[in-house]
Amino acid sequence: MIDKYRKAKDYLDSFLNYELVSHFPYQHVIKLERMYLLLQHLKIPYQNLRVIHIAGTKGKGSTAHFLVSLLAASGFKTGLFTSPHFFDFRERIKIVKNSKSKVQSNLISKSDFIKIVERFQSDLKNLKISQELGQVTFFEIITAVAFKYFIEERVDFVVLETGLGGRLDSTNVVNPLISIITHIGYDHTDKLGKKLSEIANEKAGIIKKNIPLVSSSQRTAALRVIKNKSRAANAPLFLLKRDFEIKNIRFKQEYTLFNFKFNDFILRDLKINLKGEHPVENASLALATLFLLERKGLINKKIEYSRGLRVLDLPGRFEVVSKSPLIVLDIAHNLSSFTVLGNSLKRYFPRRKIILIFACAQDKDAKKMIKKIDYSYLILTGFSSPRSRNPEEIRRIIKDKNVCLTKNIAEALREAKNKYQDKGVIVISGSLFLVSEAKKLL
Repeated sequence: MIDKYRKAKDYLDSFLNYELVSHFPYQHVIKLERMYLLLQHLKIPYQNLRVIHIAGTKGKGSTAHFLVSLLAASGFKTGLFTSPHFFDFRERIKIVKNSKSKVQSNLISKSDFIKIVERFQSDLKNLKISQELGQVTFFEIITAVAFKYFIEERVDFVVLETGLGGRLDSTNVVNPLISIITHIGYDHTDKLGKKLSEIANEKAGIIKKNIPLVSSSQRTAALRVIKNKSRAANAPLFLLKRDFEIKNIRFKQEYTLFNFKFNDFILRDLKINLKGEHPVENASLALATLFLLERKGLINKKIEYSRGLRVLDLPGRFEVVSKSPLIVLDIAHNLSSFTVLGNSLKRYFPRRKIILIFACAQDKDAKKMIKKIDYSYLILTGFSSPRSRNPEEIRRIIKDKNVCLTKNIAEALREAKNKYQDKGVIVISGSLFLVSEAKKLL
């Protein structure tokens, strides 16, 4: 079993993996036609899946998790596909369901993974793809594995998160029940475009003809693109702060309370175990989606709104992993999410001196990200990926000589603990890869 699993994983890893590359010609090498051809060759009837499709710059993961948690708490067996992962790539493919009045989340089993990959390996020997279409990628294969698994498990719904962008993403072959676009900001600008409107155009590529779209409130340039594409596709648009609202947010030290309103439908005193305003926004997108599914007659059970939100506990989202010393992990990795992180630190840990441990990928705007944190001491480091940016290069960019350079997260943590004083906080952020390595140590 162990040997078979290793061989199956090695086979997956043999495919071209753009997640390990910071810079590549996205518009030329990512092709949706290749995904259609792959699924056709593997004879996967993916269009039979009842999908909710999510794109956006920030909040995709938490919106997806809120949604599956709500569906599972209400009695639906739900497939979840997200990326990337913390420790085990099987985290990307989960089934979430209600068992004995408790929501349980299970990764695809090693035996199921082996069975599907061995079948793919046999079938793909005969796959012929033109040089113009290029090589099948790791993300395309893992998406196909997820589709196959969810079909075999006969899930009621699938919540599908895009990997990069939306228009060309391998998940964009589906015809969903509802599409969701979370907050759009500046990220992957070398691939998706320098302007916000260009990035929004890629994200809004998931909008489908006559399929309802739920969207976060957006900046003017992004909203204009979304409205135009929705109108062209005759896709009903439901917009936060216009069609549904969050009311009376109350920030507590360990949780957040809020009210939700969609037309005359009102939910009061909803509780989530995440801190800050943006998780509430993401929860509202999930709630609006459920309301629309129910209104369309696609849900025939009582929705457990309160319980579904309460059970969610997401790692790496402003996560306190130690109280002495106080250590916070956050997977913020772009300007938008660092703005949120900076605001959350001011709200929850005012007047505390911040020791920031930072590392990021080569394609990130390190200078602008770091400026969002009012730190007293900065420790630059790297993580175990070819995408990791050299700490010395970051120091040159930010033009601050009063920083500490370390080789890895273990060394960075030792330095942070040496500098730590009472009324301080150690913040580890900049990349999911960095946070993952920190979690392993902590």
